[in-house]
Amino acid sequence: MHTLFLLRHAQPGSAPAGGGDAQRPLTALGRRQAAEVGQRLTLREVGLALCSPALRTRQTFEASGLDCRLELITGFYGGSTDTMRAAIAEAGEEIGSVLVIGHAPTIPALASELAYASDPAGAEEIGRWYPPATLTEIAIEGPWARLADGSATGLLRGVQRI
Repeated sequence: MHTLFLLRHAQPGSAPAGGGDAQRPLTALGRRQAAEVGQRLTLREVGLALCSPALRTRQTFEASGLDCRLELITGFYGGSTDTMRAAIAEAGEEIGSVLVIGHAPTIPALASELAYASDPAGAEEIGRWYPPATLTEIAIEGPWARLADGSATGLLRGVQRI
């Protein structure tokens, strides 16, 4: 069994003058939130982080202090849950835990999709309220590759709103 952590980036600020949405940095609160997420995940042996290339997601990973391989996935910015599933599915089977850092509505949508079979009420709550720095833990049965075709099942282990 594998563990998937889905994280919406920490609290962002406004876009800088002349910059677009992808250039929004974290606020001071966002940096503290990301550090707290990192503290909670430090002992969880995250082997791989898949991250949107947006500034606020990269800063969330950096402020977390996690020591794992980081891959920036262009399709995570504005992409679909299918795009996320495909990227996660490429994780090697030797990797026990994967952290995905992205944006709403895709992160909460994927969390809700994967959680529904084990906890329909929890999945509905995820769909209603998923503020910045929300972390969902889902146990994935079977190989990572099954996420690509939608056949993987998930067991919702918890939702933390930091």
